[in-house]
Amino acid sequence: MTREKYRTTFARPWLIITTESFMSEHIKKVYSLYAWCYDSLFGRIFEHGRYTALHMMDVKSHESILEVGVGTGLSLPLYPKDVQVTGIDISHDMLAKAKRKVQHHRLSNVSLHNMDALTMSFPNSTFDKVIASHVITVVAEPLRALHEIMRVTKKGGEIFLLNYVGCNHPFVHHIEKFISPYRDKLGLGKHVDLHELLNKVGLSVLSERRVNFLDMCKLIHCKNTPDNPRP
Repeated sequence: MTREKYRTTFARPWLIITTESFMSEHIKKVYSLYAWCYDSLFGRIFEHGRYTALHMMDVKSHESILEVGVGTGLSLPLYPKDVQVTGIDISHDMLAKAKRKVQHHRLSNVSLHNMDALTMSFPNSTFDKVIASHVITVVAEPLRALHEIMRVTKKGGEIFLLNYVGCNHPFVHHIEKFISPYRDKLGLGKHVDLHELLNKVGLSVLSERRVNFLDMCKLIHCKNTPDNPRP
């Protein structure tokens, strides 16, 4: 076997696994540091996006909802009590804060799980609606995360993606470009072309709108149609 063939056959899968594992551990560590101040630091900044997402989701009675990257659970008290809400997050410390909110608000309709968005343990077609807030730009493999989200969403169900996309203002955009290399290290995500990713997985966009401070984030509403390819 040639050296090049050896690299192609063996080295690359090992490199992918190692990189994924490293990124997951990095995200865990970063958000463990953020956990104690996340609500006070990001709560108000992302408030507009949370309320807009809940309005866009138009949650109906008895629907099953999945929050991918539930974080400290800031949005959990906003859901109607007659829907079943499941939240997952890779960070134990963030989930600990979310669990305290569940207890404080007596949210018997909420269940929380420590889980990686890339390898969810839920069966196929489990949830009516899935929302992933500030997740796709943070995970090591955005396409894989989208495939997992599609897998656990019922056919005909709805998927909502809320992510940082940058500001249209020229001056702010220049600053963002300068700090972009540091965003990923700080756990704030990397630049990805969301529409390109959605095209690759076959998700069609129903609607979208800019939200949060300076319209720096985008909320995208998609339909998990029956003709979407099963991951």
